[in-house]
Amino acid sequence: MKKLACLLLAAVLILGLGGCSLLGGRTQQAEEDGQPSPSPSPTPAGSSVGQELAETYKADRIFSLNAMEGQSFNPYATSSAWNLVVSMLAYEPLVNTDNTFEAQPNLVTEWSTEDGYTWTFTVDTTRKFHDGGVMTPSDAVYSIDLARNQYNGRYSKRFVHVQSVYGIDESHFIVTLDQSNWRFYELLNIPCVELNTGYNSIPVGTGPYKFNSSLTALTLDPNYPGAKDMDLKTIRLKHYTNPEDILQAFEDSLLDLVVNNPSDMSSLGYSSSNIIKYVETSNLHFIGYNMQSRIFAQPAVRAAVTYAIDRDTIVASSMQGAGTAATLPIHPNSSLYPRSLARSLAYSKDFLTTALGTAGASDTDFDGVIELGGIRAEVTFLVCSDSVTKVSVARQIGNQLRDAGFLVNMKELNYSEYLAALRAGEYDLYYGEVKLCNDWDLTELLGMNGSLNYGGYRDQNMGGYIASYLGSGPDQAALGAETLCQYLAQAAPITAVCFERTQVLYHRGVLSTINPTQENIFNDIRSWTVDLD
Repeated sequence: MKKLACLLLAAVLILGLGGCSLLGGRTQQAEEDGQPSPSPSPTPAGSSVGQELAETYKADRIFSLNAMEGQSFNPYATSSAWNLVVSMLAYEPLVNTDNTFEAQPNLVTEWSTEDGYTWTFTVDTTRKFHDGGVMTPSDAVYSIDLARNQYNGRYSKRFVHVQSVYGIDESHFIVTLDQSNWRFYELLNIPCVELNTGYNSIPVGTGPYKFNSSLTALTLDPNYPGAKDMDLKTIRLKHYTNPEDILQAFEDSLLDLVVNNPSDMSSLGYSSSNIIKYVETSNLHFIGYNMQSRIFAQPAVRAAVTYAIDRDTIVASSMQGAGTAATLPIHPNSSLYPRSLARSLAYSKDFLTTALGTAGASDTDFDGVIELGGIRAEVTFLVCSDSVTKVSVARQIGNQLRDAGFLVNMKELNYSEYLAALRAGEYDLYYGEVKLCNDWDLTELLGMNGSLNYGGYRDQNMGGYIASYLGSGPDQAALGAETLCQYLAQAAPITAVCFERTQVLYHRGVLSTINPTQENIFNDIRSWTVDLD
């Protein structure tokens, strides 16, 4: 699990890779906690003064990425967000995931199941590792075991229902589950490393590039499919530590591509003259509730809140476009997103008035604050202050709730104070972010024993609805998702706000249009056109 910026103590990385974890603001927390000391020598910086932009963008004629010197590039172990991005060039996922969060064949080419419990996968045995070894089912099995056996690791939570993984012949392996999940294949977007290399600082991978011996560059692997037609033969690694130096190096074209999370505390103010490509993520921003709250203990009141939240305005203003509005905890790009139901839960003053009336809320003394059962709707709204964007969003939500008749007291706390207040239940509602897996399993967040269920939600029916959805076959998947979401709308243990969007920035005239995804910003790198001449 990622490090909770404001909800969990687990590493969180720029693109939010991994499985189900809850956060509140610091996506580079691990790096901030343990980054190396800055070099005593001045950080090199170029200059764009007096130069044409196109020439400035190609200033050093070398395609370069940033990396943290002295830290691991192992995709399962690194605590550096920068090194994790670099590792995407050396390690491929078993399956690719596109921007609709659907799995596409890669090292695993086919999958099948009869019941959602037992899965058979086919691997591409024509693929080779950087040391010349041929891809086999043993490598896939090893990578899955590596992922699921790392306690609190980046991918371990997604594999909690795996009972066994084993190869059956030279090109197939089997995974058995203790709970039916017809979307299990969506979870195999994990890095593949060669058998018995997973604990090395540089495991052996199958990606398009491999590290040189000094870890100062990556070179194109001639065995990679289509390598002979690829423009980019070498990628230089540079080592900038301070945010100011990283920003300057990118603006001076000493770095050619960077990743930025605008809603994170570590967001850097890159120039708008650069090309910005937004990447959809499965990071859900939401409002969570304390089930012991005198106001929000009532499901009808929680259900009414969805109509008070103007998500489009929040995304456009406080998040400056770095989000995709959503009224349900499935990404709108997914084919499983029930659009008609989602529209019925969107911001509406009329629906809000009706829903609050149904919940028994009214402003009986005409002071602008509603009462429920004679109790004024005065609530404490908790948010982690370490993210400027999240504080801005929470304040905007607070104002929208005030317009709805709630008396909202904002409680903006730093990470440690926020976590303590969350655990102690010293709030009525809180602003949070959860990294969902691509099967949209909400068990960790809403299950009675879910590790992310901070609000104390207890509903035996919810577990049944989630299991029923996951156990729905291909022909029933959309119906299963809609049925689950209908129950979520009524029980309202959380209120969805949006899904986060990450930025990939690069310079004009250097790269052609790119197609990054959440798990791989170098997706389809074979089609890149690079001009550094």
